[in-house]
Amino acid sequence: MPYRPPRTKLAAFLWRRRLWLETTFALSMMQPWEKVVVMCTVWLLLALFVTAGYLYFPRHVRYVCGRARYYLLGRELGMPAALKWSASYLVPWGEANVSSPWAYAVRAVSVHDDL
Repeated sequence: MPYRPPRTKLAAFLWRRRLWLETTFALSMMQPWEKVVVMCTVWLLLALFVTAGYLYFPRHVRYVCGRARYYLLGRELGMPAALKWSASYLVPWGEANVSSPWAYAVRAVSVHDDL
């Protein structure tokens, strides 16, 4: 890595950020292959956290809104609605698998709703 700042403003800014990152986390003391291992691990963990947040966060917001509605309005969901909501929350991707006990419970409640 060259230790002279580049001439353009954008390149100089990126160079300063890179230098800051390497000195803050002692990457400048590592060999190149160690830097690659550390950076790959950091990027992998970051990607996993972003993916988990993208997949889990909307479901969690629905759950928190449901709890807030209960605390603010004081109404509990009826048993059929609560069971359907729980099944959609606990079954991955909101799709009930035929062999899942939750799917059976949702179908059983749906049949009783129609009666």
